[in-house]
Amino acid sequence: MAAADFPHTRSRSAAQSRGAALPVAAAGRAGFMAALLMLIAQLVWRLYWSHGGVIPSFPELVVAAISRLTPLNVFGAATENLGSLAKQSLFVGVLVGTVAVGYAAGVVAGRVSRSFGRGLGARLLTGLAVAGALFVFTMLVIAPIGHFGLFAADSSYTGGIIVRLVVTFAIFAVAWALLTTPPPAAAAVAADAGGTEVSRRAVIQQAAWGGLELAALAAVGGLTWRLFTPHSATTTTAVTTTSHAPSEDSVVQEIVAKQRAAQGYPTPVPQEPSGEIGVRADASLLSDTASADTAALFGQLDKAGRITPILTATKDFYHVSKNISDPVVSPKGWKLTLTGLVEKEMTFTYDDLVQRATTKNITTLCCISNPINGDLISTAQWTGIPLVNLLKEAVVKPNAVDIMYHSADDYEDSIPVAKGLRDPSVMLVVGMNDAPLPSDHGGPARLIVPNIYGMKNAKWLERIELVGKPFYGYWETQGWSYTAICQIWGRIDYPEDGGTIQAGPAIADGIATAGDRGIKRVEVSLDGGDTWADATLEPSLNPPFTWVRWAFPFTAKPGNHALVMRATDGTGKVMDGTDRDPLPDGATGWPSSSFNVKG
Repeated sequence: MAAADFPHTRSRSAAQSRGAALPVAAAGRAGFMAALLMLIAQLVWRLYWSHGGVIPSFPELVVAAISRLTPLNVFGAATENLGSLAKQSLFVGVLVGTVAVGYAAGVVAGRVSRSFGRGLGARLLTGLAVAGALFVFTMLVIAPIGHFGLFAADSSYTGGIIVRLVVTFAIFAVAWALLTTPPPAAAAVAADAGGTEVSRRAVIQQAAWGGLELAALAAVGGLTWRLFTPHSATTTTAVTTTSHAPSEDSVVQEIVAKQRAAQGYPTPVPQEPSGEIGVRADASLLSDTASADTAALFGQLDKAGRITPILTATKDFYHVSKNISDPVVSPKGWKLTLTGLVEKEMTFTYDDLVQRATTKNITTLCCISNPINGDLISTAQWTGIPLVNLLKEAVVKPNAVDIMYHSADDYEDSIPVAKGLRDPSVMLVVGMNDAPLPSDHGGPARLIVPNIYGMKNAKWLERIELVGKPFYGYWETQGWSYTAICQIWGRIDYPEDGGTIQAGPAIADGIATAGDRGIKRVEVSLDGGDTWADATLEPSLNPPFTWVRWAFPFTAKPGNHALVMRATDGTGKVMDGTDRDPLPDGATGWPSSSFNVKG
């Protein structure tokens, strides 16, 4: 029988020759799959071919843009309540959005394809056109909003970002073109006739599609998990700890012992507590608060693990950054440049800084987003070089206003020139707790600036530049404080808010800090602030730069109680009692804890 006897076959051939649009579902599904393949390429490249993870992936560019578009109060609430989970959740949301856009882009490409035809070359041209439009949108809109500049020009990794995007968007285009390959003509004719063979083939094809999609989704999920949980956490950037090296806890104890010996402060040798401190403490410690042995009191609280350690182990030091996954910068080949408005530009290798790093200083560092009673605060011993030494060597020009610094993750911030020239406690550090500075805390080198929140204590430094006007950094351009001076801050460690303790002798305890102004007094109220009494203060480990631990022995009586504390800094200023959120200048208010005493 002649082909002319099959009008449907003749019309199909004519439609194909005219370049009929691809079916919407097929084009969209191909776009969905192509977007997954693009994400896999992006994440593999980010994790394994990205020079220590410093070049952001496409989803991270989008996350940065969304973060900077988010209202300050919403961003602050998410950070305070969810911590790093907020960024991770946003990242996952961006992944979902990317494949959704991929589906839509596939549909658009399918419709555009009617102008180019159904051949592989024509589909490839269509895919490249759509992918190119998405690339241009990324470079002209997303990158500038995310603080990377037009075509990522403000990043240190402009070329790397562009090359990765070009290659992976091309992968999207090629994958879409291949995945929209039409069935063979013979199969199409059989399909019109309702052939059993094609039905089987269709089932197999659908199963193959489903398996491919599940495999791609699993790959994206696994790579995302790997990005969230890097294996390099708390590893040093210069040396490997051996099995014969002392434990970190013993190193911390040795640092504290040396510091206390230099202060002439007695080393506490507490007895085993006769009961759980704060539930039924040893009454001999509570009988005479005025004459209590302060060292023994805090030593016993330490032994019971009931109070914040006076020096924070590196593994326990708080961690906050703008990144989904932080860079790992090798000290080999790394350099730090000191440039800008100086008479003598300077460049330092890691070994140069290590040789110069002879100054040690114990300081408390607090995140500006740390709420009252929060835990984004820690104390460590830092080893480094006073920044003023380097600035004097470089000879700062008189028209310099700010010291701007740039990090490996494209983070930028600044401090006033006067702060760097007059305050020897501002340090460029390469060591932490008598060990090389770990990568996850800023190694090879970071800045430590006492009395200024952590946002200006930049990590992974690469360039320090003297500039002639105020420089507003990554967070300041979103509305955070430019000066970022630490507020008077405090925390109640015990009794915990919402907790229950037993009636009888008890000890409330916690910490307080005021940047480099020190703490000279802590008062405690057991009736919600109607009456106040002085707490016992343990001497600061390195006054005025470190937090002060306080303890308040009291007799716990049955019922509900509202414990409140307030601190006075070294200048005589009393803690601001107004409850304010951390944004934009740091949290204020009097820490409180509501607890029940069980008789």
